[in-house]
Amino acid sequence: MEGFLIVARFFHFSAVIMLTGVFAFERLVSGPAFRRSGAAVESAGELRHRLQWLAWACLALAIGSGAAWLVAAAAGMSGKPVGAAFSQGAVRIVLTRTRLGEDWLLRFALAVLLGICLFGWGKRQWRVSGAIAWTVLLLAAGMLASLAWAGHGASTPGPAGDLHLVADVCHLLAAGLWLGTLPPFILFLVEVPRTADTKWAAVVATATRRYSKLAIASVTVLLAGGLVNTWFLAGTVPALVGTEYGRLLLTKIGLFIAMLMVAAVNLLRLAPRLVASTPNVVWRTAARLQGNARIEMALGFGVLAIVGVLGTLPPGLHTEPAWPFLVRFDFGELTLGPRILLAILAVAAFVCAVAAVAATAAGRYRQAVVFAAGVVMGLAIGWLPLRPAIERAYPTSYYAPTQPYAAASVDRGAALYAKNCTRCHGGTGHGDGPAAAGLPIRPADLTEAHLFAHSPGDLFWWVSHGRDEGVMPGFAGILNPDQRWDVINFIRARAAGVLAGQIGPELTTSAAPEIPDFAFEAERTQRTLRQTLENGPVLLVLFTTPAPVERLRQLAAAQSSLETAGLQVVAVGLGASSDEAGEGTGSPRFAVTVSSEVSTVLRLFRAPDDGGDTELMLDRSDAVRARWSSKTPGALAPPAVLIADADRVGRITVAAPSHAGHTH
Repeated sequence: MEGFLIVARFFHFSAVIMLTGVFAFERLVSGPAFRRSGAAVESAGELRHRLQWLAWACLALAIGSGAAWLVAAAAGMSGKPVGAAFSQGAVRIVLTRTRLGEDWLLRFALAVLLGICLFGWGKRQWRVSGAIAWTVLLLAAGMLASLAWAGHGASTPGPAGDLHLVADVCHLLAAGLWLGTLPPFILFLVEVPRTADTKWAAVVATATRRYSKLAIASVTVLLAGGLVNTWFLAGTVPALVGTEYGRLLLTKIGLFIAMLMVAAVNLLRLAPRLVASTPNVVWRTAARLQGNARIEMALGFGVLAIVGVLGTLPPGLHTEPAWPFLVRFDFGELTLGPRILLAILAVAAFVCAVAAVAATAAGRYRQAVVFAAGVVMGLAIGWLPLRPAIERAYPTSYYAPTQPYAAASVDRGAALYAKNCTRCHGGTGHGDGPAAAGLPIRPADLTEAHLFAHSPGDLFWWVSHGRDEGVMPGFAGILNPDQRWDVINFIRARAAGVLAGQIGPELTTSAAPEIPDFAFEAERTQRTLRQTLENGPVLLVLFTTPAPVERLRQLAAAQSSLETAGLQVVAVGLGASSDEAGEGTGSPRFAVTVSSEVSTVLRLFRAPDDGGDTELMLDRSDAVRARWSSKTPGALAPPAVLIADADRVGRITVAAPSHAGHTH
């Protein structure tokens, strides 16, 4: 059924795009060209007749393929065969209760109106200053634009979704004005050798010039819309090269570039020959234009075939990318200078590449060679500053954890680590387990900062498949994927706790260890750390028995001032009850209750010699920016210092959510 749906989508997109193109070509290209040249009415009438037949064929195909699309979608949603989808009312439900059905009904209504107007398009007595012709063009454009609501653009939430939808609409309309006008342009060029009207040379020159302007404008809009769509659906390199959706999208882009190259030959080499040329030169040039237009059209239908498939796949940003290369580029390893140099070289190489293609299309091959050499030189120079950013890569390097970095996962991972990893890596993760001495390669110290130089996907590959030529075994046959992510979350949390212990009272703005998310109860209300951080920085107070009553009383007295400054306090007793935490403090609102699992995980972020009280300043991405304890020099920060630090932490830029409305 999926194959049937893809075919239906392909024919429907093709028919509606060509339908728009037929009327756009007549209104914007051929009609003005005939009027300005004064060519024979018979010649214009013959072309109009052919365009009218093409319009009827496209309208019939649009209605038929649209019905097939609806039936295939209903069968797919209901999980029933086509016959059952009809007999059991699945088609009716899709038609009346889904956005796809509403969009289909709108398109069908526009098709009916267009058919009525099409009857009058070729009748002289029905023409009122071209009103019918403009009406059919607007109706066809409406049908084409409505396809945006059947695509991924209509599913993107929020204001970003409005931008995505507008980009989809513009992209579709531009496709109708370029790809859709190719078939009528070919029909127009076919008429050239059939007529004896000498004024046809002027018609061809004028029409080609107008068509070129229309194509340039359409390509510009196509590029802009395509960039927006690519950003929302596969806006990362891993999503482009590592997912089925992304690879198909790259193929589509490749076909589009091939179309541009053929169009560049038409614009830069053939079109100029039509100006002030003899009729014989015009006829020969028109024949070459016709051949190139056929190539463009074939490539365009290849693009539409891919569009038919893409609509049935999840976007690349919603799929785990399997990285296909042995290396990857970590630009975070580069300083500002190399980054600026690489950006300049990339822009220069791109400009040279475009210039080389344009020069080739115009037949200026020496210039093309010079520009191609510029591309090669830019790539060669860029390789030198890029080398430090090259990292070893694995198929899972860009995987996103299926288990969130949260206390529940860390706690599960701790038990799995103890059972499967301590023999080599040791209970504390220093690589000093009982089996470590007998191994040819010492196990890695999993508490050092180098752990965070590797992506979670790299760690997932090593845990799954092992490393160091089998010294570390793979656990894919022992732990399921979620369990492997739990182990990774525990390892990262423990290393983050060690790094947090190295942070002092001075705020750090560099990369910082992150606290796992956790749930707590305050004033009979359940919240999480992540939810609390949405409102601003948090002072996380971790204390043990006996509770630091004087400190809690001080924070309680300053709570109003702290909250005004945007700083929220969350005090967690690690082994102390909430009653004990509130003893003598009037039960502060920031003293929360957590589960024993959360308490165990949070102990990773305090030192045994902290005097019973560790306080962590967290930014909105739960990274530790400052740390105090009652035993460190200067002890705990007074409220005035906390307020000043909270203001600075609030201005630290944190990672934004994915532009597509999800995280990866």
